[in-house]
Amino acid sequence: MRTIRKGSKGEAVAAWQSFLRGQGYPIVADGDFGPATHEATCDYQTFKGLMPDGIVGPKTYEVAGIGRDDDFPPRPAGLAPLTSAERERIFGKFSYVPAGVPVNPEAIKITDDWARENIVKVNVQQLRPVSGAPTSGGIYFHRRAERQLQELFRAWSRAGKASLILSWGGSWVPRFVRGSRTTLSNHSWGTAFDINVQWNPLGTAGAPRGAKGSVRELVEIAVDHGFYWGGWFSRRDPMHFEVCEVK
Repeated sequence: MRTIRKGSKGEAVAAWQSFLRGQGYPIVADGDFGPATHEATCDYQTFKGLMPDGIVGPKTYEVAGIGRDDDFPPRPAGLAPLTSAERERIFGKFSYVPAGVPVNPEAIKITDDWARENIVKVNVQQLRPVSGAPTSGGIYFHRRAERQLQELFRAWSRAGKASLILSWGGSWVPRFVRGSRTTLSNHSWGTAFDINVQWNPLGTAGAPRGAKGSVRELVEIAVDHGFYWGGWFSRRDPMHFEVCEVK
């Protein structure tokens, strides 16, 4: 991993900022290592017993668990996420306008009836005790993948792995991918969800198998139920699971 510090810019900085956001620091993942990122970095280093110099190098990455590939789930041959054209063909195309705000600069607003016709409240009972999830277990997802989502969580439960889901990071959220103003996130279609965000920040390999917050033991069952894991993206996103095949 590239060493970064105050004044650095680029994708590595944005990934580190996303990690800090997952730790609760109120900064923006804009790829610009400015004073706020420096201050948050020093605070994190102090908390972890490191020298608070604001330089993100090998020791800081190691403590944060970034770049660790031990027991990294292999991507099955031939498995790929849906293309934008495939997603629109299967789940529909909608009109939208950018609606970014300081805390969510990638936000969009859907301006037609697509959401009313396609997004439904799905009852996922396994989420009821999970931090950040609605106590009712009701979350919003695309109607075509409703049963598929429910069956995935039931399968995780049957396999004794539901207890590995420690936090809920959301599902249907109309927005661009983080750091973009042109490419829509799969969350906009209600075909993706995030879990255990704090331990699996954007741009990292995520928590290793057996560590608190790891999702690696969940990946194989997810694939069997038509979901693609974000850990296989070119910019890794190990908190993320998305529909790649409608079951």
